[in-house]
This record gives sequence, C-alpha cells and structure tokens, in this order.
Amino acid sequence: MKQLPENCSMYEAIRQNISGSAVTVAISFYGRKYTFSRVHRWIDTLADNLAAEFSIGKGDTVTLCMPNSPAALICFYAANKLGAAVNLVHPFIPPEKLKESVEKTSSKLVLIYDLYKCGRYDFGVPTLLSDSSHYMGAAAKAYYRLTKKRTAFGYVPFEKYLKNRKNPSAQTAVFGENEAAVYLASGGTTGEPKIIAHNNRVFNTLCAKAEEFLSEPIQMYRALYNVLPIFHGFGLCINMHMCMLMRRTNIMCIQFSPKMSAKQIVKGKANILTGVPTMFLKLLGEKAFVNADLSNIKDVYVGGDSVPQQLIDDFNAALERGGSRARMYVGYGLTETVTVCLVNTLAHHRENSIGYPLSNTAVKIMKDGAELPAGAVGEIYLDTDQFMIGYLNEEYSPFETIGGRRWLKTGDYGWVDADGYLYFKQRIKNMIKVSGVPVYPSEIEAAACEVSGVRKACAVGISDTVKGQVVRLFVECREGTDRAACEREILETCRRKLISYAVPKEIVFEEKLPVNLIGKIDRKVLENRK
Repeated sequence: MKQLPENCSMYEAIRQNISGSAVTVAISFYGRKYTFSRVHRWIDTLADNLAAEFSIGKGDTVTLCMPNSPAALICFYAANKLGAAVNLVHPFIPPEKLKESVEKTSSKLVLIYDLYKCGRYDFGVPTLLSDSSHYMGAAAKAYYRLTKKRTAFGYVPFEKYLKNRKNPSAQTAVFGENEAAVYLASGGTTGEPKIIAHNNRVFNTLCAKAEEFLSEPIQMYRALYNVLPIFHGFGLCINMHMCMLMRRTNIMCIQFSPKMSAKQIVKGKANILTGVPTMFLKLLGEKAFVNADLSNIKDVYVGGDSVPQQLIDDFNAALERGGSRARMYVGYGLTETVTVCLVNTLAHHRENSIGYPLSNTAVKIMKDGAELPAGAVGEIYLDTDQFMIGYLNEEYSPFETIGGRRWLKTGDYGWVDADGYLYFKQRIKNMIKVSGVPVYPSEIEAAACEVSGVRKACAVGISDTVKGQVVRLFVECREGTDRAACEREILETCRRKLISYAVPKEIVFEEKLPVNLIGKIDRKVLENRK
C-alpha cells in the first residue's frame, strides 16, 4: 500500500486510494449503491456550500447527531476538508444533552436526522435535517416512510446542499498535529463523561494497520457490514474511514435489526462483520443468518464489552456451518486510543485473551508505581501511536511518563502472559456498558436527584444475558414520599434527560443507602447485592 504524508487529513487520505483497489461502490444503503466518484462529488459540493452558506472553515466545529447514513459520511468528510472538527454524538441523546455538547465544543452547525426525537428544539446554532430515506432504493424508501414516524420538524433540509454548488473554490485545509479533527464522547479512564479530541493522523495510522489484523491479503476483501455507529471509535475508524481509505464497499445499517441485518450481510456478501456482543447474540437467534450461506465472511470482530467464551464458540460454530472459515476475534482499546490497539487475529490468537498488540503498541501492568511480572494482575498501561490529543476543556490527564515514555493509565485491571497477550480482569473506573454503550452513573444519579422525593441515589450495573449489563438504581427517599409516584417521576425524568440505554431497568428503594468511612455512598456494597 502507498504511504500517506505525515500530516495528511482524512479527506486527503480518502482521495488517494492507497490500496489501489478497483472496487467502485463506496456505499450500499437499503437497495441503492453509490460509487466513490459520486460520493466524492457530494463531499466537495457540500464543502463548498457549507463554506458559502455557514462560513464553516478552519478551526470551527460541526456536530453530527446521526446514525450510519450516507449523509453522515458526506458531512464528516466535507467538514474535514474545510478544516473543521467533527463532534460525533449518539443519535439517541436527548435534545438537552445535544445542546450541551454543541455548546461545549463551540459548534457552528448541527446535523440531525428525521427520526431524532427533538420536535422543533432550538439548539442555538443553524441546524440541518437529513431525510434518511432520500438515499434508499424505492422499496425500502416506501417501507421506511410508511412505518417510521418523523420526529424532527422545521429545520433546513440537508440534502439541498448536495446540489447547486456555490463558491466552488473551497480549499483543502491543512491540520496541525495538535489540532482536533474529531471529538468523541467517552467515560475517560475514570468513568466520568468527557469529550476526547483526536487529530487526523491517528485515524489514518490505525486504518493503515489493516493488514496486521485481517486474515487474508487485503485485495481479497470487497465489503464490510457497518452496524457500529460512527459516534463509536471503531465504527468511525475501522468501518467508515477504512472503507473509504481502502476503497471497499460500506454496507450501511441505519439501525440494527437481526432479520434485516442478516439479509443485508448475506445479500451484500459482506467479508467483515464488527459489533458488540448483543448484536452477535441476536444474529445467532435469526434463521436468516444461521441457515444462510456465510462463505463470504472472512473476519468477525467483537468488542465494546466483555465477551463470553460461549458466544465466541457458538458464533464460530454458526460460521462453520454456513461455509465460512472466519472466526470471531476479540479486541481491546479505548476512545483515548481511537479504538482497538490490541486484537486477536489469525496470526496471533489466544483463547480468553482480549488481544495481542498491534504495531507501535506496548502494554504493561502496573501496581503501586511498579511494573508487575507476567501473570500478575494490576492496572493496564498502554503506549501507542494512536493517542488522543487530550480531553477537551479538562485539566486531568490520564498519562504518566515512565522511563522517558508516555503511558496511558487505562483504569482497567488485567494481566499479560509471557507471550504478550492481554487478559481483562475488571474495570477500575465507574462506568456501566449497556449493549456496549457506555453510560455514566453520575448522570443517572443527577437526573434522579432532580425528583423532589429523592434524597440520595446510586446507579450500578447488573448482569443481563442479552445486553451485558443494565442499570439498577438504588434510591433513598425523603420522609413521607410516595414511592410509586416517585418511581414514575424518576423514570420520566431519566427518559427526558438521558440516553435510552441509561434509563434504569430496576429501581430499588432503601431506607438508608450504605456509606463508607468517609461518608460517601458505598457503591461496592450495592454492586454486590443480588
């Protein structure tokens, strides 16, 4: 593959076709296919129009509250061409939280989609609305419009900026090494909500490592099934950007549905599947997948949450029955490292491990300031060429310099064997993962405590066979509070203010919440309750 210039932007990178691929279809989206040449024309047209209409340029920020769709991809690269950072947020985030993210990142423009539940909410900056069905084939478009109810109204249509090109002279911006190209939400290494800033280089660098983790030469791959959303580091980098960079077809999924996804995977002859455990578990229960010809699948990658060995074994068996030689591989990474930096592969694989380091990545296990030997459990430290610039507007840094090298303190416990494979033990950081989506106890507790009858609240994660974890909320009420009414109000408040994954599955009322020696709620005691 061709080498990219050191400070190449993501927009510049996708223009160069570093793999030499002859694949012409860039996007397959519910019955419609779009070529690379057409997608590039859209990107350039949109960039010119954003510069002319909204004065988007170097140093600005554009927020995307979008599922996987052609509109999201086009807007991402158009903003990157102009030198603007792209702030990616979950498409289920409540409008209040979206506005908060817009303000934190000083965004000048917001792109939302037709099913975003915001009505006519004012985000304080110009807001464009994408019609997801615009890019679908006739049958899918008719079904979508018949079965999906639009929940966003009164905004300027995004698709009009893909034509009638204005000011066809927007120059391709040059980013500095410490200039943000992407903002991603994260729990940080402490489990508290943060916004991570990444430059262009780390995305291009990770994509260029594709041949390290693919099981076959890259020329044997033609299509990837893209269900992981672009607000997720893996979905953005390995799914979207790698497909554009390597010129492979991106089979886009706007929302995971086991039956529909199974049909898209089989019909689209997808070579690579990526996802979280919940997705693969549901595919195993879908006849359209387990009874299909799966011979085109070459690699399957799972992450974002702890992965039961039984799921890996069951999925591998399904692949084998379907005629595929692929295997499910587990990886490990953080948003601070874009995404995966250790992964099991055909060449480097060990059962129960969470991966072997990719190139320019090192791992060590630390405890009380000392490095531990192989097999000993401690905090996982990473050194890699995929590090973030830093947390936006945060003084806290998770980095520590040891022996002249900068190491990331991950907030996870694990151990390394004598051959360098990493094994996960548990999280140190206070974060819950529901279907692979991080949710933050502090946000749930803050929402619950807005209810007048709540004195104290503590959110913990409990095991769930489908979602991995769900939220259990412990509540200490004020005297005289009607608990039934209080529960209803808590749920109403959480649904209004939080992402749906963070809404408590269970609410448990306690006379007194346990506290530790310094008077804080003893989360560990509550986590251990059955």
